[in-house]
Amino acid sequence: MKLKSLLPLLLVGAGGCVELIEFNGVPIRQYATKVITFSSQYSTTNWSAAQALGKQNVFPNYGDNTKAWASLKADDYREFLVLGLDTPQTAKTIEIYETFNPGAVDSVFVRRVDSDEWIKVYSKPAITDLPKEARVFTIFLSEATFLVDAIRIAINSPEVEGWNEIDAVAITGEREQ
Repeated sequence: MKLKSLLPLLLVGAGGCVELIEFNGVPIRQYATKVITFSSQYSTTNWSAAQALGKQNVFPNYGDNTKAWASLKADDYREFLVLGLDTPQTAKTIEIYETFNPGAVDSVFVRRVDSDEWIKVYSKPAITDLPKEARVFTIFLSEATFLVDAIRIAINSPEVEGWNEIDAVAITGEREQ
């Protein structure tokens, strides 16, 4: 079933002109499928960046688990994961499956396919008082009409005590017809 997105994106072009763009796409929900880069990983197998790819396999369980990504050290540095998508799409929601010491994600970026520009779509301080339980951290966006092919998750590890583990990352939106 094809849907027409009526969510316009205002772009300010040269000379200050405002341009309205519509995107006609097909709904899609996909999980990150490739690791582009990362700040660190606990090992190359268990707790590796690759553990954040594909569907969740730890959630809804909470706790330290080898099948989720974890940084090399707990609480030492800011960390990040850059994960790629198989199919370029718009971004309507981003779901980050946090399964150990949630709340450290403090900013998220998506990469535009047409320009390789990173666009910040979320930025708030880390949450230090969340319950010790797994959660799906969902970021709701005003769906942009540009296509994205990667997501960058920034983690303020020193603010949330212990390793901050991520099991999976999913994104919803529309793909081209």
